Amino acid sequence: MKIGITGVTSLLGSHLARALTGQGHEVHGIARSKKASIEQLLHTSLFRFFPGDVTKFEDLEHPLRDVEYVFHLASISSERKATEEPLGCFKVNVLGTVNVLEMARRAKLKKMIFSSSAAVYKSNDHAQETDPVPSAGYYGFTKWNAENMMGLYKNKFGVPSTILRFSRLYGPFMERNPMFDMAYGIVRNNKVKLYDSPGSHYDFLYVDDAVSALIASLDPAWDNEIVNIGSGSGVPVGDLLTIFQRIAGKQDLPLEIMKRNDQIDILSNTKAASLGWKPRVGIEEGIRKTYEWFLQQE
Repeated sequence: MKIGITGVTSLLGSHLARALTGQGHEVHGIARSKKASIEQLLHTSLFRFFPGDVTKFEDLEHPLRDVEYVFHLASISSERKATEEPLGCFKVNVLGTVNVLEMARRAKLKKMIFSSSAAVYKSNDHAQETDPVPSAGYYGFTKWNAENMMGLYKNKFGVPSTILRFSRLYGPFMERNPMFDMAYGIVRNNKVKLYDSPGSHYDFLYVDDAVSALIASLDPAWDNEIVNIGSGSGVPVGDLLTIFQRIAGKQDLPLEIMKRNDQIDILSNTKAASLGWKPRVGIEEGIRKTYEWFLQQE
């Protein structure tokens, strides 16, 4: 198959592109510029990189006009960035989604698969797909708006789609979140600065499991569904640090805690399980793989 990916240099996009080309699919990857995350892919005959911005429809016409499916992963996915640049966030997360939908409509693609977020929910305490939305956060609100546009294009124009609401992702090439703070601090500074309260319970999903969900969603059984993709359970941020320290063999590291406001951010993955998907990488294995990758970068 020939498959398009927007946001191909992101954590999720780059791993998905490697998995798809490894299965023999041709991938057209779109991003504003190249990054180290796709360096190996650039030497793969099955991968083509297209510099482009999803907020500009003309940047999508050439790379997506002859693909069969498109994974729309391009996003401003940080609440901090979203509130600092609300107009830019809206353009990327909502207008960008409409542009990809319109391209899917014109090219008569088989399906568009959208990377949404747990941030759409009003409450993230074991949230299910039927729980109230949208959240009070601006980032989550833009993702919810994008989901609504996908529903409109499905109902009005017959564009098949699948929406996956992801929990917090981590793994090689990640650029932020508590896992990044820990790995970066331990490897580079022997000091950890945490921007999340150690008592917060978060649902972390290793990137390979997220990729397997995206690939599974190509199946028609996932058509026009909204599905949570997460581990289904939460881990205290403080426990994650303990695991990192044990794997790194570094105890009693200096720790600076920037925030003490315990939160719960956990997704129910019951629906995904009913469709045949479940995570396979445990938290300790995922942290070990992530730490070893950070170590190699040094």
